[in-house]
Amino acid sequence: MIRLKNGFLVKKGNELELSTIYIEDDKIKFIFPGKHNSLSVEREVDAEGNIIFPGFIDPHVHFDDPGFTVREDFETGTRSAAAGGITTIIDMPCTSIPPVTSGENFDYKLNIVKGKAYVDFAFWGGVTPGQIESGEYKKTLTDLKERGIVGVKFYTVSGMELYPRMPVPYMDKAFRFLKGLNLVCAVHAEDYYLVDFYSNFLRQNGRSDFESWAEGRVYEAEPEAIWSVVGITEKVHNKLHIAHLSTGAGLEVIRWAKKHKLDVTTETCPHYLIFTVADLKILGSILKTSPPVRYEEDIDALWTGLKDGSIDFIATDHAAGKFPEEKSSSNIWDNYAGIPGTQLAVPLMITYGYYKGKVRLEEIQKLMSENAARRYGLYPDKGSIALGADADLTIVNLNEKWFVDPSKLESKGKYSVVAGKEMVGKVSKTILRGKLIYDEKAGITGEKGYGNFIKSNL
Repeated sequence: MIRLKNGFLVKKGNELELSTIYIEDDKIKFIFPGKHNSLSVEREVDAEGNIIFPGFIDPHVHFDDPGFTVREDFETGTRSAAAGGITTIIDMPCTSIPPVTSGENFDYKLNIVKGKAYVDFAFWGGVTPGQIESGEYKKTLTDLKERGIVGVKFYTVSGMELYPRMPVPYMDKAFRFLKGLNLVCAVHAEDYYLVDFYSNFLRQNGRSDFESWAEGRVYEAEPEAIWSVVGITEKVHNKLHIAHLSTGAGLEVIRWAKKHKLDVTTETCPHYLIFTVADLKILGSILKTSPPVRYEEDIDALWTGLKDGSIDFIATDHAAGKFPEEKSSSNIWDNYAGIPGTQLAVPLMITYGYYKGKVRLEEIQKLMSENAARRYGLYPDKGSIALGADADLTIVNLNEKWFVDPSKLESKGKYSVVAGKEMVGKVSKTILRGKLIYDEKAGITGEKGYGNFIKSNL
């Protein structure tokens, strides 16, 4: 048995309570208020007066393995998660070769990545227009459900040859079938026709400046696409999730859906809460993401959405480009769209959220752990500090000040949109199923392959 001492738990009402946690056989065995040392233990972990959160979850990452490992692989991606206090990640189906669009492809990917993982992981599944046309999707989605995926990812606009965009009629068919499987339908929501027309229009007229990326991915494309898929869900009554929300206008559609009792959730990412098009003009390709960052009023709207529950959780959409090759062109269209986010998500939310009075610690706990675990069928083993739950715990020093050095990121992508910025709040220790896998002073202390695949219980 292990005793975790001298740490504070975040209770309801945002109160902090000094607590002692006992861990046995990878699980939380006992939780006592205050100091407690009457039980015999094999070893102790000292939280040193810091906050103990349930292990954080990043429910939207692209770790590119197998197939695009020149950008990232499961070893470097999960190391970055461990160093960032993330104990569970959910990997997307589209940025690996082959994509996770069948039981066979799922097995192939799992066999390759399971020996590399430093943190626990789950998988999203996928489906292509060709599978809808042939009718194959009913078998492949059933096979993926049996293997434990958390949901299925759709794109309304896509630049991936092996994972094309899904037209509305095909999405309707897939949504209807996935309702029967009780799986979440997650959508990258940008209207194809608006994005395609205006991006090509700008390029044909010689625009290659940094701001043209945001202008081409026209603002109205997001709410337009969200209305489209919400319209399907209104008819089908499936579980719908909108990925990486970037606009206040899109948030209003989400609010409409929730008001009308549709089973709709959404996430946003730290970069949409901090940066604007004005920053894109300065930072350029380092801040190129899809969808792009927007405006100050959108930042305000998204923080409000996190506060009032309209936005359900935080994800990073971690997608590291090969650096510097894919992030250095002066022509914005030639650069990779994506940033490494997993390792810095927690300090960003503390620095820009908690310390600016945008969210409380209790809300961070829900937005970055519990809510995603519940939505994707990982709760209560993940996302909670409770008796019998997995002993996934992240210890955070709220007061430590430090500066971001991209060269020290565990990701292959040694770049960051907050390079050189001062952060307040740092991950001190990361514990996965009772094992210390990261220590601020010692670095990564876990073992490659210790991370387990976690099946959704949906």
